[in-house]
Amino acid sequence: MDRLQSWCSTGGPCSVVFKWSGVYAGFFQDNHLFDRNGRYLGWRDGRGEVWKYDGSWLGRVVDEHYLIRDLRALPQRRTPQVPPVPAQPPQAPPPRVARVPWPQCRDPLEDLLRLPATAELLGVWEAVAERLCLNADGSFQWSATEPAGSAIGTWELRGSELRLYWEGVEEPERCYAVIEFSGAAMLLRWLRKTGRSLPFWLYRRPDHNGPVDHVDESPAT
Repeated sequence: MDRLQSWCSTGGPCSVVFKWSGVYAGFFQDNHLFDRNGRYLGWRDGRGEVWKYDGSWLGRVVDEHYLIRDLRALPQRRTPQVPPVPAQPPQAPPPRVARVPWPQCRDPLEDLLRLPATAELLGVWEAVAERLCLNADGSFQWSATEPAGSAIGTWELRGSELRLYWEGVEEPERCYAVIEFSGAAMLLRWLRKTGRSLPFWLYRRPDHNGPVDHVDESPAT
């Protein structure tokens, strides 16, 4: 067995995955790709091609423990698979020496696993019927179509969690996991005390002053 394979707590073998920067990124278990915390990211087919959870092409496995995406490749899509039960991560391996991706290729995990900095969240974010303004002084304003109305409060970014502290509501502290972030959009999941919500996208209002990055608007699963 490869020295970088280990055993998950479920009893199955795991093959770890690194970013080209050398940072441990996640692992494969039964051809399902998970991040380092056990969150489902996608799957690997029999040819070594890797597909994102929404069915879009992510890249392919090279040198057993890396993913690579050819920038010249045309977009591809597959029918999304039923998400597996979240996996228990194996013990994290030490980082590796950084490598440079192949010419005209990039590491798809850099975009998929990107997390925002506090300054990158400042500004106005919108969905179909909601609007969230995150201010530099730590305050926020949220508005939506009736009957939800509007709310104010304070906010902070703690790791991969966006925390909103609402004023005058029954459940004042609300925590949202940042699943994906591109600069132009972010995919969030409300971590409710009684369970988790479905993921939802917020898009940065186009007239903001910061840079706008490309965003994949594929629906989440």
